[in-house]
Amino acid sequence: QIPHRKHHSTLETYVRVCYDVFMEKLKSNNRPQNIIHFMTKADYILIAGCLLMAVFLGIFFITNRRSGSIVTISHDGMELYRIDMEDVSVYPHYYLIEYRENGQDIHIMHSEQYLDLPEAQHYNLLSVVDGSVSMEAADCRDQICVQHIPIKNDRESIICLPNKLVIEIRSRNDFKMQQPGSPDPDGKSEDESNESLDGVAG
Repeated sequence: QIPHRKHHSTLETYVRVCYDVFMEKLKSNNRPQNIIHFMTKADYILIAGCLLMAVFLGIFFITNRRSGSIVTISHDGMELYRIDMEDVSVYPHYYLIEYRENGQDIHIMHSEQYLDLPEAQHYNLLSVVDGSVSMEAADCRDQICVQHIPIKNDRESIICLPNKLVIEIRSRNDFKMQQPGSPDPDGKSEDESNESLDGVAG
């Protein structure tokens, strides 16, 4: 049995040595410098072109971001209210969207003071100040809309999925072809231009 053990030990050592040599060669072939060594001039040109394109696209999107001036409030795909941010001073304006009758009756209240939150109804509380829009409070369970960072640029939005609410910032140019009777930038229709901002929508 002793010679058998010696033979087994020698075979195991040989296998291990072969395995170690194989792994060293494999690691050597996968080293980055070897990959770079086999790269052609066309590969370098392609990589440089992709990097330059990424830089130019980034600069383009950053420099062409437009600050929006109209805030739209929509529920279930239907626009309910518009807010002209040029009419909002450095002090915050609050907009309470209250859902009654399972969302069939929607009230939007506006105030320059923080509004009391309803206890028996679903709601979203929006604040607009100094060109930015935030979701101050909501009764939804996940609170994703409340945790969303403030928005201020054109086409940025805050969405509350449980309440089917979308707050979006739009450019004033989007409303130049406004149809008669549609809401104007301060949230009223042309037929209701003499009424108060506070009221019922929906």
